[in-house]
This record gives sequence, C-alpha cells and structure tokens, in this order.
Amino acid sequence: MHFLCLHGLGTNSQILELQTAAIRYALGPSHTYTFIEGSLPYTMEPSIAPLVSPGDSFYAYFDPSSAPSILSTLTELTSHIAAAAAANNNNDDEAYDGVIGFSHGSCLAATLLLQAATAHLPLPFKVAVFLSPGMALDPGALERGEVEMFRGTGGASYIGIPTAHVWGENDGAAPGQGERLALLCDGASRSTAVHSRGHSVPGPKEKRDLEAAVRAIKKAVVKAEMGIF
Repeated sequence: MHFLCLHGLGTNSQILELQTAAIRYALGPSHTYTFIEGSLPYTMEPSIAPLVSPGDSFYAYFDPSSAPSILSTLTELTSHIAAAAAANNNNDDEAYDGVIGFSHGSCLAATLLLQAATAHLPLPFKVAVFLSPGMALDPGALERGEVEMFRGTGGASYIGIPTAHVWGENDGAAPGQGERLALLCDGASRSTAVHSRGHSVPGPKEKRDLEAAVRAIKKAVVKAEMGIF
C-alpha cells in the first residue's frame, strides 16, 4: 500500500520519518510512503528537540485557530489526492491507498475523512492510521467560520474504512482525543493500541508498545486489502 504521511504541529516531514521509522520497518517492505510538508511556518514543538538537526525549519498544515485556513488546507489536500489518483491512471503508481497522521496530521486526515463522510462522498483512502491523534474538527462549524471538535451523535460511526488508533495513556497534549476519534470510526473495522507513554510514537526502545502498535496497524491494513469494511 502507498501511504500519505502527515506530520505534527511545529515539526516537519523529516521528523515524522524518524518518529515512524521503527513502525515502518516492522510493517515490511511491501508498503511505500510519501511525506508531505506543511506550508505554514510554525514554532518548533519542544518535545521533538532530540530529533532536530541544525538549520531545521518547522511547519503546520493549517492555523489551528482559523477556519478559513483549515478549509483551504482541506481543499488543497483533496486536490493533491485527486492529482495523485490521476497520475496513477497513467501507471505512475502514485495513488494513495492510506494515510498516516501524527497529532496535527491525524486531525487533518480525520477531518478530511469526516468532511467526505458527512457529505456522503467517497472516502479518499482505504485505511487510516492515527498516531497520538488530534480529534477531527467539525466540517459544518468550519463552514460557519468556527473551529470546533466534532461531537457527532452518540454512538454513531462516521468513518467506515479500517482504521488503526495508537495513543499514549499519559498523553497530556491531546488528552482523551485518541479515544474520542476512535469512537467516530466503525467498531468492526477499527483496531487500537494504547501505549504507556505520552504524546509520542512507540520506537525500538519500547518493544512491547511498538509490537502492539504494529499489530493494530497490520489488522487495519489487512482488512483494507481484503475489502472487509
């Protein structure tokens, strides 16, 4: 599968490559990944300091407080995905089968999926992986110029593709958002892994947490490959 990869707030695509290296290695060589950079310069997220190289720049995909900024980014991302699909029709193997988002990137991915779902449009991916997720934003509120987390209707599933949700039980940056996002996704098609750390991605030093995360992602990928959703 070919995955679109979306980084966190105040980081960059190279940081996400480092954060997901152990997971991608464990998933095996049959998958490919495209990391796209946010275009909005942003202050560095302090927690990534150990991963930063001299001269690095840091970005966001959108201004988290601005509905027009978020809507513009959703439109640009939709166009990017459509262009990749068109290129694939020319045998370039560019189409995205899935998306991997960390924090801010997962918020963007989930909001895009929710936007399509609530508009009864085809979803742009077959599978989604949410790492230390930020909750999906309400598409209707965005259209009204407001930025709000999506609340939904109690117990309803909105995102019907296979999903994997990986978050830390001590996540102080987005407390409760991983669980809330998981509940928006189809219960039969989602898999979860809650690790012992905070707002981070399990790496090789957290062997048990890493293995659990990889199992959850593999379950979602297999369901997507088999069309079980």
